[in-house]
Amino acid sequence: MAMDKNEAVRLVIEAGHRLVEAGLIARTWGNISARISDTQFVITPSGMAYDVLTPEDIVTVNIADCSYEGDIKPSSEKGIHAESYKYRPDVNFVIHTHQLYATAFGTIGQALCTDEELLGKTVPCAEYGISSTKKLMRKVSESIQANLKSNAFFMRYHGVLCLGTDIENAFEISLRLEELCKDIVKGNTELCAEDNSFAVPDALKNDIEESCAIFVGTPAVRTVSRARGRMLPMIDDMAQIGGTDFACVKVKNGWEKKAAKHLKGRNAVLLRDLGAICTGNSLDEAEAVASVLEKNCLAKLYSESCGKKHHLNYFDALLQRTVYLMKYSKLKNK
Repeated sequence: MAMDKNEAVRLVIEAGHRLVEAGLIARTWGNISARISDTQFVITPSGMAYDVLTPEDIVTVNIADCSYEGDIKPSSEKGIHAESYKYRPDVNFVIHTHQLYATAFGTIGQALCTDEELLGKTVPCAEYGISSTKKLMRKVSESIQANLKSNAFFMRYHGVLCLGTDIENAFEISLRLEELCKDIVKGNTELCAEDNSFAVPDALKNDIEESCAIFVGTPAVRTVSRARGRMLPMIDDMAQIGGTDFACVKVKNGWEKKAAKHLKGRNAVLLRDLGAICTGNSLDEAEAVASVLEKNCLAKLYSESCGKKHHLNYFDALLQRTVYLMKYSKLKNK
């Protein structure tokens, strides 16, 4: 049943806080909506962090054409939510996340079959479309229409869509899917031990464009660094906030200059057998890159364990990186 608008707005804000606390969304990634009638829903705005949202920031959108009320722009993924409500009249709450393990699993482009009524027994994978595009909306809509009994969908190279009857149901679907994907991904990848003892030298910090650089020695990142060679983006987030490719530098005499060179135009570089260095104009930005790098490395390792070697198309990655640098990073710094 559709909700009163004020109640729907309150629950959308509450869901944002809960999803951040659960680690299923971060910063401005993902989006949340609630149905308020047969013709409208309310949704989180574009480019605003969940911890600062107020009722005035939540936008009312028309299901039929995605037109909206007021001056605040709704999430750029509003079309995906509109398609969910259009073809699933039983759905009243929609969560789109970029959660760690489910996103990594989704990069292989395969459905997940389960025994669970909660998820709808099958979690299909929508074909890829660049973030915020009509192609992505169309591919997700096609997947929803072809799988009307499914309550969760992978969005290849991008994230996850969860369709609930209410906030609790949508939240439970998101958490359960993450649990299942965590078991599968970790069960099929061999990871080395975590080691964050390496310190970023001042010589490197003084030679990069950004003001902050941190070392990342998580199991997935360290494991990928041992493979050597160049790493490519496996997910949209990595291309957007990281770059189109990432070198692997051997730590030996003079390595700082080489690493700094590879960090020009990028926000991450792998250190052979050690981990990686992530950069940003603040600690928050560097940690965001580290978070996405972890997801990218898990996706790479899991896909390779399945015998699949793939990544984002270079031109798709370049386009998203360019748009991010020109638009979203400026929005974030306002």
